[in-house]
Amino acid sequence: MDFKAVLRSGQCRPGVFVLEGVRKVEEKRVVFYGRVSTHSDEQLSAFENQMTWYHQLLTQHPEWTVVGQYEDAGVTGTSVRKRKGFQQMLDDGIRLHKYDLIVTRETKRFARNTVDALSYVRLLKQNGIEVFFVSDSIQTISDRDGELRLSIMATIAQEESRKVSENVRAGQRISRQKGVLRGNGNILGYRRVGKNQFEIDQEQAAVVKKIYKWYLEGKGIRVIKEKLEEEGYKTATDKSHWNYQVIANILSNPFYTGIQQQLVRVSDGYLTQRRVKNDQDKIEYMKGNYEPIISEETFQEVRRIREKRYCKITGKGKKESKNVWCKIYVCSCGCGTVRRGSGDGESIFLCYSQHVYGEKRKSKVPEEQYRCGMRTVLEWKLDMIAYYVINYIWKEQESDVKRALEIIEECYEDKTVLGIQELEAIKNRIHKLEKRKQGLMDMRADGEITKEEFAVRKNQCQQEIHKLNLSVAESAETNQPSVSKKTEGLKKALEKVADLSGPKLNKGIIEAFIWKMVHISDNEFDLYLKTGKRIFRNTEWEETIISHREFCYPPANRQEKIKRSELKAMSFTYEDAVRYRKMSHKKVIRNKWEDLIVHIYLFNPI
Repeated sequence: MDFKAVLRSGQCRPGVFVLEGVRKVEEKRVVFYGRVSTHSDEQLSAFENQMTWYHQLLTQHPEWTVVGQYEDAGVTGTSVRKRKGFQQMLDDGIRLHKYDLIVTRETKRFARNTVDALSYVRLLKQNGIEVFFVSDSIQTISDRDGELRLSIMATIAQEESRKVSENVRAGQRISRQKGVLRGNGNILGYRRVGKNQFEIDQEQAAVVKKIYKWYLEGKGIRVIKEKLEEEGYKTATDKSHWNYQVIANILSNPFYTGIQQQLVRVSDGYLTQRRVKNDQDKIEYMKGNYEPIISEETFQEVRRIREKRYCKITGKGKKESKNVWCKIYVCSCGCGTVRRGSGDGESIFLCYSQHVYGEKRKSKVPEEQYRCGMRTVLEWKLDMIAYYVINYIWKEQESDVKRALEIIEECYEDKTVLGIQELEAIKNRIHKLEKRKQGLMDMRADGEITKEEFAVRKNQCQQEIHKLNLSVAESAETNQPSVSKKTEGLKKALEKVADLSGPKLNKGIIEAFIWKMVHISDNEFDLYLKTGKRIFRNTEWEETIISHREFCYPPANRQEKIKRSELKAMSFTYEDAVRYRKMSHKKVIRNKWEDLIVHIYLFNPI
């Protein structure tokens, strides 16, 4: 037969030759794919058997030319995301065209997810690549009903995965009910010594205690990280570099109090199997049978501080401001204020909602309630208001300081008199013991007591006399200054704190006098003075509401009902400002000044 003529006539496709009724199939480039779900010895052995089986199958198909082998060991088939071998196989076939046929044993080796199985088979089919599921006898291109049968087998495989997932969850639930602690045991401060046993690692536990101690002292996570690395402490994995999140987890983990959290992170489903944070109300807590490192009181105090420092808008920690006005000065909209530097070296305060959402006339936030148009205010103006108001209120400053010092001196004098009386009592005791010792010698000389008894009783007297003499000597060597010298330092410190002559009053003085300063309009303020437990007779009180907006989105409104009584309204003119700024050797620009009005109220909570 003239083979060239047959080919030219188009009666035979390229790669398939007809010779006296015998059909020769074209050669195909083939790759094998195998997968097992775990790294257990049994499954790894099954994985090796899969590959051996593939090569045995090769003997039945001489037209196959093996060009590759892909495998995924210890990876679930419900998701392609974690299967690196599968992803590499797709890339080599679709992008690089390295093969024509994928051979896999059965559908559940390829995928246990119906959607994945069908979508990837179709994608491969579009690129001329066939998938041969040997045990299921499905060829995705050659068989007309291949996709139908594949969808059925993939659905069965997916249902098997769902049942396995439910069984695993049920087993875990029973384990938790029996008190079985889960986790790998890699917790700083503990060693896992058994399936359900932990013991304290004293060296690591000391590091945990230091972290809690530093945090309670006011140090932030960044500072704690630096101190741990400077002092050479190691993490639970024996690393010198500390991660911020690791320290945060230590401070928030109740495991150190003897309580273990369960179900903190859970799978979002048996198909995707992504680990996600669980709802707070679904987290379970178990009492462990191991010794805690941190007390429950310490842990709760750390939690309270962390919640106080946490910013709901940024999702990060916030540092408490040391500036007194950040706590006292609020906007009329209810928001707190933010301190920012200006171009001329001065600081300004602006409403927090302006800081977040922008000014009212420029803001793009559609909700009107989130915007504020209050004007910013320079910090020195707030300081000036406090200076004039407190000087007006506290006219007996010198006499109050003098009285406070007198009380302190009286306390020191009482303590000193008590010390002299104690010293006199010690000397009297020594004199009695000396007389007792002499009496013992007389009793021994008269034969009233034995030699051994005399030695014992004499030794007791001498030891007590020696201790008392040491106390007297220490008291004599301690050359304590007089009461007046002792209180001199206190007097200077107290006078410095209570000094009302300078332009910048002490933070403690401002906090002691002022409860809140509310910016009610551009140049008008309400200032509330603390009254403490003092009773003001013949004073008319009115009830009012102070609004507070929490720093979160959307803002949470909170209202506080108080009693107030207006004491005085003060107006601060250009001349007042010039006189105040002169103390700091600074000037006030006349054409930019606007008079300030401050309504001073006595404040009482309801």
